Amino acid sequence: MRNSKIHFILSIMDFTTTLWADVTPIPQDDGPDPLVPIAYSPEYSKAMDYFRAVYALKEHSARALDLTSYIISQNSSHYTVWKYRLDIVLGMKVSIDEELAFTEGLAADNPKSYQIWHHRQAIADKDHQPQREIDFINRMLEIDSKNYHAWSYRQHVVSQHKLWKLELKEIDRLLQEDIRNNSAWNQRFFVLSRSSDPFKPEDLDREVQYTLSRINMAIHNESPWNYLRGVIQQLAGKKLCENESAEATAIRLSVEPHNSTHAMAYLVDIYQERKQQSEFIHLCTRLAQLDTVRKLYWQHRIDKANVVECH
Repeated sequence: MRNSKIHFILSIMDFTTTLWADVTPIPQDDGPDPLVPIAYSPEYSKAMDYFRAVYALKEHSARALDLTSYIISQNSSHYTVWKYRLDIVLGMKVSIDEELAFTEGLAADNPKSYQIWHHRQAIADKDHQPQREIDFINRMLEIDSKNYHAWSYRQHVVSQHKLWKLELKEIDRLLQEDIRNNSAWNQRFFVLSRSSDPFKPEDLDREVQYTLSRINMAIHNESPWNYLRGVIQQLAGKKLCENESAEATAIRLSVEPHNSTHAMAYLVDIYQERKQQSEFIHLCTRLAQLDTVRKLYWQHRIDKANVVECH
């Protein structure tokens, strides 16, 4: 739903009133013979003509703020208008709560507009209320659980306010709601890899067991398998073949009745680490038959096999 203030501004934007009598609009200059001029609506063109005029004067006023609201409601990605609006909001000390409500109304209708998210971040960073921002992000993720801008902003909020432990609980909640939420798996790895707390052996055990339990709930979802690799190899600095419980799960799920190609791919990496050449080639050959989208990739793995002994 759009913010009610936007509806109000749309209904009153009238440049024939005395409010704008002292402003001389500046038309867009496309040159003498433009080949493909953009067919703006008359209303939008007039608004931009007045915008150029107040922008040239660097005017910070209520009418200039309303003008940016109107233009943004028509074109939510106009970065010049957004930058001007930010200058006005900060210069006039506009209510942060009102401005955040404005951005949320726009974000609900334009969730993929980078400019909206950037503006909100610039405003929200002024008063340091991280839980309010997490709540806002959660509302946006209910619209689209894989919204890149929402997750990127979430990482900013979590990092800035060091919400590492709280975020792990939030990610667990999101994965309970949707075990296939690939973005949530990525966020979990982000939290553990960026946290100031060192990754300890007990953390590895916890994360492996946590991930394996989720794998058993959705064995054909690739994300937890990738997460498992990252935890063992990057966070713990170990080889896959050093974790017996993960290997046992992969073995169990790689055969009938499961035939999980992700489990097989995990075992391929283990066999490569151990220099188990025959097992490696056998499983790559099987994957080339089952995982047809990546058939050439598995053939490439066979051709370029360069196994490393596991110590």
